[in-house]
Amino acid sequence: MIIKLCFFICASLVLTYISTQSIVLGIDMDVKCTVYQHSDDANGDNVDVRTLVLGLKGNSDYTAQVIPDHNMPTNITTKTDYEGIFWVVAKVLNGEKSLLFKVNVYEGNGTQGRLVASGDDDAPCYSIRPFKD
Repeated sequence: MIIKLCFFICASLVLTYISTQSIVLGIDMDVKCTVYQHSDDANGDNVDVRTLVLGLKGNSDYTAQVIPDHNMPTNITTKTDYEGIFWVVAKVLNGEKSLLFKVNVYEGNGTQGRLVASGDDDAPCYSIRPFKD
């Protein structure tokens, strides 16, 4: 009888601990970039880095830190939608100098929160020429 009682207490404690932990399962992240040719002839071409993360907490703040390999990092904070989808576009000025754009996504407003996803663009940025009449 005492063994059953000890097992029940231990199982209850483990289940309570697990249920109070913030576990995010099934996170899927995609990072893509686009170079806008001749977007700023004086300073270099701008690059948009698009980040999509699925599987986060709904209606919560997250911060994407975009880290180009040859430019200064950029941070963008926004809320996920009610399904936990995080979607941001970071504009990197003079971004054509960078070949790799790493993105870290943190919980909360800023990079002090818990790191929940990390990735980079898995292919070179493609270029879009401006439309001229």
